Amino acid sequence: MDLLSFGNAFGHLSYLLLALSYWLTSIYWLRIVAVIGLALEIIYFSYTGGDLAVGITWSVIFIVINVFHLILLTRERLSLRLPEEDAPLLRESLAGLTDYQIAKLLRAADWKDYQPGDVLTRQDAPVDSLYFLCRGRANVEVSGKFITYLEKGTFIGEIAYLTGNPATATVTIDEPARALAFSKMKMARVVASDEQISGIMYQLLGRDLAMKMRRTNTRRVLDDDDPTRL
Repeated sequence: MDLLSFGNAFGHLSYLLLALSYWLTSIYWLRIVAVIGLALEIIYFSYTGGDLAVGITWSVIFIVINVFHLILLTRERLSLRLPEEDAPLLRESLAGLTDYQIAKLLRAADWKDYQPGDVLTRQDAPVDSLYFLCRGRANVEVSGKFITYLEKGTFIGEIAYLTGNPATATVTIDEPARALAFSKMKMARVVASDEQISGIMYQLLGRDLAMKMRRTNTRRVLDDDDPTRL
C-alpha cells in the first residue's frame, strides 16, 4: 500500500496524535488526545485489512483505560470550584493557572480570618504555612522597625517557603483580614502532582517578592530624602 495513500492517512494522523500526547503536560488533555489517536489507529487497522485482531484489541483496552480515567478527572474538575467572591482576585494574582489548577491549590489551604494584632510570621521563627492575603492589610517589621504594608493579593512567608529558613520579618495584621493559609505538606503534594502548577507558583512567588523589594527600596529612598527627618 502506498505510504501516502488515503488509508495510510489514518495511520499517520493516529501516530502523530499519539506522539503529541507524549508532549502534553496536562494529564487530562494527554488522555483525550491519546483516545482520539487510538480510535484513528483502529480505523487504520480496519482499513488495511488482514488479521489485526491483536492490535485492535489492545487499542480498545487502552481506550477503555483512558476513558475510565477521563471520567474520574472530569468528575474531579466538576467538583472543584473557585469561591465566587474571591475568584476575580485569585485569577488576577495567580495568572497563568486555570480555574481548575487554582481550585486544586485551594485544597492545600485553609481559609482563616484575622483581627488586628494577629501575627502571621515572627522574625527568626519557623514558618509553617504560606499565606495569601485576600482581604485586609498587614504590616511588616524587621528588627522592630516598620518596613511596609502588605495588602490583598500578596503572599506572606514566601521567602521561608522557598528557602526553608526562618521568617525574615514579623508580619502583623493591621486591620480585619482574611487569608489563605497553605500547608507546606499539602502544598508539596499538589505541586508534585502538576509540573505546570509548580513552575508557575515559583514564578508568582518570585515576582511577588521582587515587587515587595522594589516597594521597600522606594520607601527607603523617599524616607532618606525626606527633609523633615532629623
